[in-house]
Amino acid sequence: MSAKAVREYHGKKLIARQVAEASQGKHKVDDRSVLVTPTTDLEDLPTSEPWLLTTPLVVKPDQLIKRRGKAGLVGLKLDWAGVQDWINTRMEKEIQVEHVTGKLDHFIVEPFVPHESSDEYYVCIQSDREGEEILFDSEG
Repeated sequence: MSAKAVREYHGKKLIARQVAEASQGKHKVDDRSVLVTPTTDLEDLPTSEPWLLTTPLVVKPDQLIKRRGKAGLVGLKLDWAGVQDWINTRMEKEIQVEHVTGKLDHFIVEPFVPHESSDEYYVCIQSDREGEEILFDSEG
């Protein structure tokens, strides 16, 4: 069976929508996030997403790169100007992570949520002929 990877941005949007629907609105997931590509107008983005100007932010590539934090590819607790600078410094630049080289061209920006690294979890959802499998891990 073929597999298709999904960007973190789209996966989080899907989970947020499904949690709300499955719980009939009883549970909600904060799904504030934006996907930034080379065609995104960073100057205009806060017009449609005003929380970008009032919330500490996290920015990272959304390109299926493992161990982004260890590779220095996560900007934490930035304001919107800091996020723009962080993205502009890296957009369409070639990087190497472990043995893989490529250009960064998709980034996810979302609110910073203070937490300990021990409180961070990773989710993988896979489908096969027999159904869906949800992998949940504290170490990625």
